[in-house]
Amino acid sequence: MTPFLQLTLTFSNEISFQSRNREISIWDSRNLSSSLNTISVDASSGTLMPLYDADTDMIFFAGKGDNTIKYCEITDKTPYLQENSVASTEQIKGAGLVPKLALDVMAGEVNRILILTKSNVLPTPYIVPRKSYKEFHDDLFPETPCGEPALSCDDWFSGQNAQVQCTSLDPAKRKKRQAGTRTIGSKGDNQTNCISSTKEITKPKETSKSVIQETQDIPQTSKPEISGKDTSNAIPEQAMPNKGTTDKPTKESTGTPTKRSTDTPKEQSPSLTSANKPVTKVFTAVRQSKFKYLKGHTLHKSLHIDNIRKLYHGVPGESDMFYANQTRCVVPVEGAGGLLSVLEFNKPGRLADIGTPVLQHKSKATDYVWDPFNDNRLAVYPPDTGTPVLQHKSKATDYVWDPFNDNRLAVSCDDAKVWIWNIPEGGLTETVTEPSMYLRGHTEKLYFVRFHPLASDILVSSAYDFTVRIWDLNDGSEKLKLTTHPDQVFCVAWSPDGRYLATVCKDGRVRIFDPRQSPDAIKEGEGPDGSRGARVVWALNGKYLVITGFNKLCSRQLYIYDVDNLESPLYIHQLDFNPAVLVPYYDDDSHTLFVTGRGDGVVHSFEISTDHPHIFPLSPVHFEGLHQAISFLPKTCCDVKKVEFAKGWRLLNTTVEPVSFTLPRVKTEYFQDDVFPNTKVIDKPVMTSAEWFSGDNTPPRTVSLRPKDMKLLSEAPVEAPKEKKYESFNPDTYKTDEQKKEELLDAVTKKLEIKQSPLPQDLAEGVDDDEWGDD
Repeated sequence: MTPFLQLTLTFSNEISFQSRNREISIWDSRNLSSSLNTISVDASSGTLMPLYDADTDMIFFAGKGDNTIKYCEITDKTPYLQENSVASTEQIKGAGLVPKLALDVMAGEVNRILILTKSNVLPTPYIVPRKSYKEFHDDLFPETPCGEPALSCDDWFSGQNAQVQCTSLDPAKRKKRQAGTRTIGSKGDNQTNCISSTKEITKPKETSKSVIQETQDIPQTSKPEISGKDTSNAIPEQAMPNKGTTDKPTKESTGTPTKRSTDTPKEQSPSLTSANKPVTKVFTAVRQSKFKYLKGHTLHKSLHIDNIRKLYHGVPGESDMFYANQTRCVVPVEGAGGLLSVLEFNKPGRLADIGTPVLQHKSKATDYVWDPFNDNRLAVYPPDTGTPVLQHKSKATDYVWDPFNDNRLAVSCDDAKVWIWNIPEGGLTETVTEPSMYLRGHTEKLYFVRFHPLASDILVSSAYDFTVRIWDLNDGSEKLKLTTHPDQVFCVAWSPDGRYLATVCKDGRVRIFDPRQSPDAIKEGEGPDGSRGARVVWALNGKYLVITGFNKLCSRQLYIYDVDNLESPLYIHQLDFNPAVLVPYYDDDSHTLFVTGRGDGVVHSFEISTDHPHIFPLSPVHFEGLHQAISFLPKTCCDVKKVEFAKGWRLLNTTVEPVSFTLPRVKTEYFQDDVFPNTKVIDKPVMTSAEWFSGDNTPPRTVSLRPKDMKLLSEAPVEAPKEKKYESFNPDTYKTDEQKKEELLDAVTKKLEIKQSPLPQDLAEGVDDDEWGDD
C-alpha cells in the first residue's frame, strides 16, 4: 500500500432492518476531509476484521458470525479499492493470516487464512493458477520480512529507526534458519528489558502439507483434484458397469459417501479419493470475461405475436411451460382436455378476436349425443381461445418439440399416456383431437418428457410411478426402464454425448445413469435440500453438472458438481428468495448459463468455468414486464454480424416476443471468432434409434457460423496503441510548474507569425516640422 493511503472498516449512518451497513473506506493521510473511495459491504452487526498482506496489496475481511470471507485489491489510482470474489465457509469466530515464510510457494500459494469456527481451525489457502509450478514465480512472491527484528526495545525507545531486513521466498535462495534460542537486547547480562524468544521454523512446504492434512473439508468450497488422465468423457471408465471393476456403486452403497483412509492406494478412483482434499481458494483479481457485459433486448414489435387469450398458468412446475423451435411455438390455454395452442412465427401480428364457435357450459361436460332430428355432426370445440388448438382428453403436464423435426410434438398427460402429434405444414387450421401415436406404459400421472439430443426417435419420460422410461418412437415401444428413484423425479438431462442421464430427485439426491448398461445409478450424491423443485444441465463438455434448486429456507440456489465426485457440490451460489423454480439454459459455445423463473422480469446469466468458484455472475438482463417463460433457439439462428450469441422467444400473458442477447464489440465488420467457435449441429441427428440402442456413440457434428463475406477478427490488422494522457500520480510523466510554464511560453511563441512587411504606423505620412504651430 502506498504510504499515504489509510484504510478504515466502519459502519455507515444508515440503518436497515435493525442492522447498520458495514463500509470500507480508503483515505489520503494528507487530506482527511473526505475519503478517496467507500465501498458498502453489507448490513450486519459484526465488526469487520481486516487482514492485510503488504506483499500483494490485498486485504481480506470478515466479521464475527459471518459465513463469507471477502477481499479487495488496493491500488494507488482510482478507484483505489477493487472488490473480488467471496469465499463461503462455516460461521466465523475469528481469522488470521499465516506468515509468508510458512506458505507453499512452489504450489502457487500466496496466502493462507486460518479460520476459527465453533469447533475447528480451518486453513484456507489461496492459490494462483499457473500452468507449471516447477519453477519459482518471483512475480508472485516479492521479498518479504525475514522475521528478525531490526531494533531492540532499548534502541527504539532511544529514538533510533531502522528497516526490517527482507528475504526471498525462493527455496533455492532462502537462508536456512537454525532452530534455537535468540536473545535480543542491549549488551550485558543484567538487562531486564531484553526480549527472549524461542522459535522453530521448518521448511514451508512441510508446514503447509502438515496443516492441510489435519483440516476438515468445507462442503460448499471443497474442490476435488482433477485427474491427470484424459477427461474428455463425462464419466470415468471406472464407473462403467461392464468393466468389471469393484469401484462400481450399487443401489445400497451409493447412499453413504465413502471417506478416504490414510492408506488408500494411489490407483483408487478419483471420485472416492477426493473427499478429504483441502479447501483451495483460487486467488484471482477481477475476472476477465468476454461475456461479462452482455446485453439483452426485445426485437421489433412487428415480429411479436399478440392477443393470446386465456393463457393457462396451472402447468406443473416440472414443465418449462413454453417451448419454441425455429418454425413455431406451443403455449397452454385454458379449457377442458389439456388445450395447447400452436403459433407460427411466420404469421406475426395480432391474433383474431373472433374465436371458434363453441357450445360453452358453466361446468365440465360429461357426455354428448347426436341430435336425432339433425343429420349434421356435432363438433366439440374448446372454449373461445382465438386459435385452433390440440385437445387432449386429460390435463397436459409437459410438452416438447422434436429437435430434428419441427412438426412433431410430444405431450405428457395426467392420464399416464404420452401423446405424439404431427403438426401439418403451415400450422393448425382447425382443432385437432386425435394424435398420430400414443405411448402407454406408465401407471401414474406423468411429469415430463425429453427428446434425445443426438439420436432420432428416442424419448425419455417420468411419472408418479417413480420410473424413468425410454421409448422408441419408430414403433412406440418401451425399450428401457429405470426404477432406482424412491420419490418424485424433478428433472432429467441427457449428457452432451448422449450416453448418460442425470436426474434430480425429491429425496435430495442427484444421480447419473448409463441406461444402456444398467438400471442402477453409476454415480450418486447429495442434491439440493429443498423439495420445491429442481433442474439439472450438463456443462463444460459433460465434465460438470449445474443444478438449480432451493435450500431449506426456500432460497433459490445454483449448485455445481464434478461428475467424477457427486458427494458434495464444488460451490453453491445463492441467488434470491422466490418460489418459482429456476429454469436453466446452457450455451456450450460460450459456457454461459441463463436462468429465470415464472413471474420473473430478469434473466440472470453466469459463466461456468473450471476455475474456482466455477460460477461467475455476468450482467443480468432486465426486460419490460414479467414473463412466464423463455425458450432459447439453436445457435444457428443467431445473427453473428450483430454479435448475437443467444436468441429466444419470451412468453408473456398475452404476447410472444423475440429476445436477443448480444455483446458490445468495436470491430463488428469482422467475424468474432473468439466468441463463435464451431457449433454443434443440433437440428440433424447423427444416429438412428436402432444404432443408439445397439450401443453406438457417434459424436455430434459441428459447423462454422462464419459468413462467407466476413473476415476473421484474429486476422484484422493490429492498431497502434493510442497515446496515454498524463497522470498526476505517475512520477515518470508528472510535470513541474516550471516545465508547464516553459511549454506554455513555447506554444504562445509558435503562434506568433514573423512578418517581413512594415507595420501600419511606419507607412503613415508624417507632418513636417514647419507645419506645427506654436499654439
